[in-house]
Amino acid sequence: MLYLTDMIADITVTEKSFGSKVLMSGIKFSIDDGEKVGVVGRNGVGKSTLFGIISGADKDFTGDIIYKRGVTVVSTAQEHHDMGDTTVLQYVLDGLPEYAALSHIIETYPATMGDDMKLIDEYTQALMRFDDKGFYQIEEQIERELDNFQLTGVAHRPFSTLSGGQKRLAEVVKIMHSDAHLALVDEPTNHMDYVAKAQYVEWMKTAREAMLVITHDRDVLNEVDRIVELKDGSSKSYKGNYDAYLKQNAVSTGAQMNDFEMIEKRIATRKPLAHLSRNSNA
Repeated sequence: MLYLTDMIADITVTEKSFGSKVLMSGIKFSIDDGEKVGVVGRNGVGKSTLFGIISGADKDFTGDIIYKRGVTVVSTAQEHHDMGDTTVLQYVLDGLPEYAALSHIIETYPATMGDDMKLIDEYTQALMRFDDKGFYQIEEQIERELDNFQLTGVAHRPFSTLSGGQKRLAEVVKIMHSDAHLALVDEPTNHMDYVAKAQYVEWMKTAREAMLVITHDRDVLNEVDRIVELKDGSSKSYKGNYDAYLKQNAVSTGAQMNDFEMIEKRIATRKPLAHLSRNSNA
């Protein structure tokens, strides 16, 4: 159970395996409301797998992912199947929390609700919520954002016709307009030019939602509040941005080197004693 009012997620993965191989065995960290967290680690360590677990797409693990009540989570998708003729604009809209449900009520209820006061009330509430979420202007905003991210003119094209890089950019646009409590973003600045990346970084700095960001981009990592490093199946948190993470690692590495040198010196000083002992027994 979450006890701190600013904590929105508590993540524990005690085991995640693929066949006989254990990929994770000691992942534990929490996320605070509005906190920006960078996720780092070598390729193959399980960063994208962890995102699948946190988003709920992957349930084949041992542990607990606990969210504060009412928290909404959005994630960039790694794969896209059975898209049919879904346009880029429709794909982004469908990925926004509440949009599809509210749109369905607004579009279908007038023809069927008649004098049913319960349905009339639901319809009225949906209209108010749709307005509160800014959905009446959302299509124009998304098209403008797609233009900003080098996707000019693709809004009404089938999503399936986009390249892999273009799909990734569309996923970033979806996240930016989701207004969720927690966003899981995988390599957001890949395929961006410097203008688009600067725009993304500026948005990330001012966005109200908490974020977990997998990235190798130092410009992005230098704007986070904390770094979570995945290594040897477990996780370790470092307060501060990437520069702070490097300094803390340098201190840790230095301490480990000092310990190693002290052990080496002890071994060196013990060798003569062992030699004398052998001679005395001869």
